Amino acid sequence: MKVVIVDDEINSVNYISENLKRYEGVEVLKTFTDPVDALAFLIRNDCDLLFLDIEMPGISGLYIAEQVVLLKPKTKFCFISAYNEGALKAFELNALDYIQKPFDKERFDICIKRYLASENNNDSISEREQKTLALSDVNQAVDYSLNMICGYDDENIVIINIADIYYFEVINSVVYIHTKSNVYRANKPLSFYEEKLKEHYFFKTHKSYLVNLSKADHFSPRITYTYDMFFKDIEDVVPVSRSKVKELKEYFN
Repeated sequence: MKVVIVDDEINSVNYISENLKRYEGVEVLKTFTDPVDALAFLIRNDCDLLFLDIEMPGISGLYIAEQVVLLKPKTKFCFISAYNEGALKAFELNALDYIQKPFDKERFDICIKRYLASENNNDSISEREQKTLALSDVNQAVDYSLNMICGYDDENIVIINIADIYYFEVINSVVYIHTKSNVYRANKPLSFYEEKLKEHYFFKTHKSYLVNLSKADHFSPRITYTYDMFFKDIEDVVPVSRSKVKELKEYFN
């Protein structure tokens, strides 16, 4: 069984690695303290069991888990968490195991034995869908900010720095991510990005647009009491709906 460990606390990584040495047939494929490096690795490589910290800088463990479930649905998870009992119960009810920090040897053993016992069990399609929905629900509810997100270039998944994004656009219910030179397809609704990127100066100018205001150059009024937003170094123009004009002015004031 191949295992990957992702935790920004090196002591946790070392503790798990040491404990895994007690089990035959378990190989620690890779360990990470940087979640961005971990996600880049997991996109391209398979593992059987992923130990994944939830609270990490840059990318939440929940966000990583969603991407892995979509790409590698057979991967099993053990979340490492310092969340309270209520949040942990949500993972337990949705068949996602966890170890609560600070964890002890007995709890770790229970987790390992559970996954070793289920090593040969493959999730059915409905179970995979349930797992994806469960992760999405909890992910939406937990408060955290992202510095990186995933997007799709055709069928290839790419990691995008938030600072490189100009705006999100919804076309026929599909969310697209616009950078200076590329357009990527997103895998989350616009409301998800609006919530997670609010600390990065993203503003919803219209029901179909979420804009990085740090990239804005100027706004031009129209006769309809709406505005057009122009960027500093791309030619795209984004609308500001009438209902958002006042809120936008207050934002800048």
